[in-house]
Amino acid sequence: MGFWVVLILAVIQGLTEFFPVSSSGHLVLAETLLGAHARLVFPEGVLFEAAVHVGTLGAIVTIYRKRLVRIFGAIILWARAGFRRKGSFDDDLSYAGWIIAGSIPAGVVGLLFRDIILRTFNSPSLAAFLLVLTGIFLLFGRGKSGDRGFTWSAVLLIGLAQAVAIFPGCSRSGWTITTALLLGIGFKRAAEFSFLLSIPAIIGAFLVEFQISGESLTKDLIIILFAGGITAFVSGFLALKLLLRILKHGSLYRFSYYLIPAGILFMAYFYYL
Repeated sequence: MGFWVVLILAVIQGLTEFFPVSSSGHLVLAETLLGAHARLVFPEGVLFEAAVHVGTLGAIVTIYRKRLVRIFGAIILWARAGFRRKGSFDDDLSYAGWIIAGSIPAGVVGLLFRDIILRTFNSPSLAAFLLVLTGIFLLFGRGKSGDRGFTWSAVLLIGLAQAVAIFPGCSRSGWTITTALLLGIGFKRAAEFSFLLSIPAIIGAFLVEFQISGESLTKDLIIILFAGGITAFVSGFLALKLLLRILKHGSLYRFSYYLIPAGILFMAYFYYL
């Protein structure tokens, strides 16, 4: 891939990771249209995609750093207390447990069906169809909100939504936040959990892909990964700040007005290509 193509793909990843439009779906479409499919460079997996996701992970850590410090602090205090719960850190400790539980479905699906998932990254027409499906799903969240807290059953359902979003074209933030809204969880709480829930998934996917493709890495490929990650971090940080403002108005469903026609147009384009 030309270096400028790497930067374009990284910007696309950063801008679309947090908006409910599917960053992986847009990467598949962009790589196909640009004729610079990342697997021409990393033929054994999706290491490039995983690396730019790590870049956007940096944006999550930066914006939610105080929350993450409290969560990790609660785990440390719990360990120091002999793994006995105390009221002073119970809430943050429970939150850590919810993140772990919610990450299980995506981890299981990703490991068991990795080969099938990889094949979907080679199908821009499927990605386009799933953009339409995501747009339709977002519409179900219109007017939905609430003030319910998290339960273990709710967390697992949100985790299942994240597992669905492994496939390109299914927005992770769109599916998880909308699922939370349908369960009566408010926008702010749903968004925070959605973004923090992505941390184990992104780290796990990157480690798996790095283990598979790591031995074939050269200095030039490492530079590509690093440049893509940094670019995705910058664009992702700006996109996440903007999305958090949009979520205050409860208008996540409006992204369906882009996803549905865009997906239909891309399906028509690849059908007649």
